[in-house]
Amino acid sequence: MDSSGDKKFVTLRAIIIGSLLILVNSHWQTGMSSTLDIEITDLALFSNVVFILFMLVLLNQFMRRFLPTHKLRQGEMLTIYVMLATSTALNGTDMIKCLVSLVGNGSWYATPENDWNNIFGQHLPGWLTISDRKILSGYYDGESSLYAAKHIRAWAPRALAWSSFSVVLILVMLCINTILRRQWVRNERLTYPIAQLPFEMTTTDKAWGLLGNKLMWIGFSIAAVISIVNQAHILSPVVPSIPVQPMNMGRYFSTKPWNSMRYMYRTFYPFAIGLGYLMPLDLIASTWFFHLFWQIERVIGSAAGLSSLPGFPYAESQVRGGWIALLVFAIWIGRKYFRDVVVQIFRSSKNDTSGGPMTYRNAVLGIIAGFIFLVAFCYYAGMSIWVMSLFFVFYFALSTTITRIRAELGPAVHTMRDASSDKMLLMLFGTRQLRPHNLTGFAMFHWITGSSGRENPMPIQLEGFKFMERARARSKWFVVAVLVAAAVGSLSGFWAYLHDAYNLGVESYPEKTWAASVGFRLLDSRIQNPTGAQPTDITFAIVGFMFTLFMLMMRVRFLWWHLHPVGYVISGRWGIGRILFPLIIASTAKWATLRFSGLKGYRKSIPFFLGLILGDFVLGSVWATIGLIFHTPVYVFWTG
Repeated sequence: MDSSGDKKFVTLRAIIIGSLLILVNSHWQTGMSSTLDIEITDLALFSNVVFILFMLVLLNQFMRRFLPTHKLRQGEMLTIYVMLATSTALNGTDMIKCLVSLVGNGSWYATPENDWNNIFGQHLPGWLTISDRKILSGYYDGESSLYAAKHIRAWAPRALAWSSFSVVLILVMLCINTILRRQWVRNERLTYPIAQLPFEMTTTDKAWGLLGNKLMWIGFSIAAVISIVNQAHILSPVVPSIPVQPMNMGRYFSTKPWNSMRYMYRTFYPFAIGLGYLMPLDLIASTWFFHLFWQIERVIGSAAGLSSLPGFPYAESQVRGGWIALLVFAIWIGRKYFRDVVVQIFRSSKNDTSGGPMTYRNAVLGIIAGFIFLVAFCYYAGMSIWVMSLFFVFYFALSTTITRIRAELGPAVHTMRDASSDKMLLMLFGTRQLRPHNLTGFAMFHWITGSSGRENPMPIQLEGFKFMERARARSKWFVVAVLVAAAVGSLSGFWAYLHDAYNLGVESYPEKTWAASVGFRLLDSRIQNPTGAQPTDITFAIVGFMFTLFMLMMRVRFLWWHLHPVGYVISGRWGIGRILFPLIIASTAKWATLRFSGLKGYRKSIPFFLGLILGDFVLGSVWATIGLIFHTPVYVFWTG
C-alpha cells in the first residue's frame, strides 16, 4: 500500500492521464448509450470505469516489470478512477446527455398543435437554449457536421455556460463532503461497499494484488462464461442462452388484488450478486424485504379499495419523507462533531482538524460562494431567487442523503425517482404559486433531477476521501483533480454527444432523447393543469418521515432489530426490483458464510464475489466496444 503523502496520491501525471482518458471515455460512453442503448450509468458502480481501471492495472503490471520507475502508484490510479467516475456521472443518460437535448427540444418539438411557443417558449432563456431550427436540423436529422462554423458559434457558448454550472455544482458538493468526511469516513467508519472493488484492484501490497487471487478468477470465469454464452446466443440463436436478464413476474399475478404489484422481476445478474455480498447483511436483507413490503402495501390497498386513490400507496411521497428523516438522523448522531465544526469555522484556521483537502472555513465559504453563483445563474435565466434557493437546498440535501446511503449501504442501484427537489416544491406549493417561469426552470434542470440520484456525482467524491483514508494519504490536489474532471468531462460530454448527433441524427437513436422530452412534456402538463399544494402527498411524506424515524430509533434501542430504513427508502421503485433475486441470493450466501465460516471465512470469500462483478463488467465492456466498432448486436449484461 502506498505510504502517505500529497505527491503519492494525487499527482500532475495522474490528472493529465485522467483528463486524456476522460476524452476517450466520453466518446465511448456516448456511443454505448446513444447507438447501442446500453445505459451503464444506471448502476452505482460504473462498468466502463471499472473496465478502464482493469486495463490500467494490467498495463501497470507491465510497467512494474519492464519500466518500474514509471509505474503508477495506487493513489494515482485511484485518482484517475475518481476522475473517470465523476465525468461518467456527468455524462450519463440523465445528465449531460439529457441536458444537450434540453437545449434544443423546447423549440424543435414545438408545433402549432401543442402550442409550446405560447405556453412556455417566452420563458426559455436564449443564452442557454437554441431556437434556430436551421442550427438544430442537423442535430436531430443527422447527415451533417458539428464542425460547421455556424454550429460551433451556436453550441460553444451554451456548452461553456452549462459546463461552468456543472463545475460549480461539483465544487459545492466537494465542500459539503469536506465537512462530512471526518464524521462519515473516520468517526462512524461506514463500510463504503462500492469503493471496495477499485481499491482492491489497485492495491500494491503484492505483485498482482487482487488479480493474483485464484478465487477472484473463479468468480470472474463464472460471470465471463455466462457472458460469452449469451453473446454466442446473440450471434447464433441456436446456441441456448443462460437466463439472467429480467423476466417480468407480473404474468403470474394477473388477478385482483395481486395485479397491483409493481417492479417484480426475476434476474440473476452475477455483478448484482457480487455487489450485494459486499453490503452489510442486515442492509441487504432490509432492501429486499422492503421491496416486498411495498408490494404488500399495494396488494392490501387494492383489496381494501384504496387503489382508487391516484398514486396509492404514494411511494414517492413516503420516500420524500424517508430521505429527510435519514438526513436529520445522520446529523443528529453526529451533532457533537458538527457542533465542533461550527466552532472551528469561527476560530483560527490553525486549529482546523478537518484533515481534508481544505479547511472547514474554506469549505463553508466555498458552499456560500457556489450557492450564490448557482442561484444567480438561475436568476439570469429568468427564475425567482426564493424558488431556486429552496430548489438547491433540497437538491444538495438529497445529494447528501444519497451519499450517506452509498457510504452505508452500497446498493447496486439507488434511484429515488420523484423524490427530487422540484417535486418537493411542487408538493409544498403547487404549480400556481411557483408560476410558469419557475416551472420552465424546473424543466431546464430535469438533467439533475430526472431520476433523482442514480447518477449523482457526490457519493463518488466521498469514496475518493475514503480511498485517501485507507491509503493513509492527504492531498490538497484532490479538489483540483475532481474539478478538472468536471470541466473536461462536461465539455467533452457536449462534444461527444453533439459529434455523434450531427452525424447520425438524434431521431435515429433507439431512445430518442426520452429524458429531455419528458422534461418538456411535464412542463406542458404543469402549466396547463395548475394545482395547489398537495395535502395527500404531504400527509404520506409525514408518514414516511415518522416511519423512518421509528425504525432508526428501534435500531438504536434494540440490538435484535435488524430492519434498516435505508432499504425502505430505496426499494420502492424499479431499480431494486431488477436486482431482487440477486440480493436474496447474496444475503443467503453471506449469512451462510458468516454462520459456518465466521468473519475470517467471509474475508477470504470476498475476492470470489469481486470476481463476479469484474467478469460481468469487463466482458460487458468488451462486447460494447465490439458492437460500436462493427455495428453489430451484442449481449448487454444489464438492462435498466
